[in-house]
Amino acid sequence: MKSVMYRYAERGYRLGAMVGEERIVDLNYAYENLLAGKKEPRFEALAQAVVPADSVAFLAGGKRSWEGAAAAIDHAGNSRCADLGVSGKRFLFERKEVKLGAPVQNPLRIICLSHNYHDFLKETGLPKPAAPRIFSKYNNALCGPDDPIIYPKMTQSLGYEVELAFVIGKRGRHVPKERAMEYIGGYMILNDVSASDLTELDKQVLRGKTFDHFAPCGPYLLSADELPDPGNLDVKLWVNDRELQTSNTRELVYDCPTLVSFLSEIFTLEPGDIVATGTPGGLAKFRNPTTFMQVGDVCTLEIEKLGRLSNKIVAEEKLSL
Repeated sequence: MKSVMYRYAERGYRLGAMVGEERIVDLNYAYENLLAGKKEPRFEALAQAVVPADSVAFLAGGKRSWEGAAAAIDHAGNSRCADLGVSGKRFLFERKEVKLGAPVQNPLRIICLSHNYHDFLKETGLPKPAAPRIFSKYNNALCGPDDPIIYPKMTQSLGYEVELAFVIGKRGRHVPKERAMEYIGGYMILNDVSASDLTELDKQVLRGKTFDHFAPCGPYLLSADELPDPGNLDVKLWVNDRELQTSNTRELVYDCPTLVSFLSEIFTLEPGDIVATGTPGGLAKFRNPTTFMQVGDVCTLEIEKLGRLSNKIVAEEKLSL
């Protein structure tokens, strides 16, 4: 399943599923309509419990929520976009009618890896880390495929980083590596946007990594059952029409199962936690001349089986409070 968070008219972001590339199903409303048709008592409460409209709550629901979502998609397949559900709300939309945000909203953590591709290490001459190197971003950095990347006034060096991200699907602590894949709910593309001059100046990455809209992701979260092997995926990035990064997740120094197990030794993993697995070689700051992004550029990322994510670079506007 390709899950999304979408916004339509007055609705806030709600959980949906992308069917093909042309339609979006509101999973909660579709499941509600399905239950009402079966004369299920308290269908609204049951739909909210089994297929909630929030991405993190949905992931926490585990197998039953995924099964409910699949049933909702099947039910919507017999409907038209103009149809209203039992609540009087539409549950099926054309892609062009909605705005897509980050597929996971308000996770507890956004965990990022650095120095985690062999080709990156070879290009830079850096040694292999003795253990996975991690840092974090905040939720304000999240945005989706229909959002811009905001170029902050504070930086002069806006960098790109294509990354495979996985999202935790169930709570776990001290997870053995051989069981680690059970804890992954899905996969998506993430652009670890960076203000490279600030990370160099600060000698640590927090400020330069977590401006608003510095973690575009999507276009959807692909459920883990549809991607059993994340360890052999082509990874590419373009700025405008110029290809600047190309690799394969075979090049990961520490793979997804290793990362799940390692992170679970540090803290309890929670549903919705996002883990960005690091970026390959080709970074803007290491090229000669450098290839930092500029206002008006379009940055496009592609990972095999996970689609394409494109965001335009726009100037930060001065806000008056």
